[in-house]
Amino acid sequence: MQRFRYSLQKILDLREFELRQAEAELGKVNAQIAGYNEQLKTIASQKHTVQHSVDETHDVLFFANAHDYFILLEQRKNFCMQQIALLEIEAEKRKEVVRAAMKKKKILEKLKEHRFADWKAENLKAEELVTDDVVTAKYNNLSAT
Repeated sequence: MQRFRYSLQKILDLREFELRQAEAELGKVNAQIAGYNEQLKTIASQKHTVQHSVDETHDVLFFANAHDYFILLEQRKNFCMQQIALLEIEAEKRKEVVRAAMKKKKILEKLKEHRFADWKAENLKAEELVTDDVVTAKYNNLSAT
């Protein structure tokens, strides 16, 4: 019985590689989004800390500095939000690339499964023919004697 050989295996391997690459690129974008989300959490924490300090003091200079710091934090927050919005658009594009790569890979895998099933059926049929020939030959030898 001959071994199963898929003629499109190299193409399937290439599609799997493309899928892994697309997933890695999507992962990089998602990591950047997560980084900006962490920065937003840090900004919120810093704002809360400074607001708590402002509530406990009566120093006018501290109020002015805190106000300037709040403006800076607000600018950082806006920058992070803009970057997240841009990265989410990029992530959607990357998701489409991943979906397309998955679809291409899935098609080749299904084709491989069908070809394997056909190969298996052919080999079973050939094996049955060989078995029938052996049984027939033995029967003919017994009948001749």
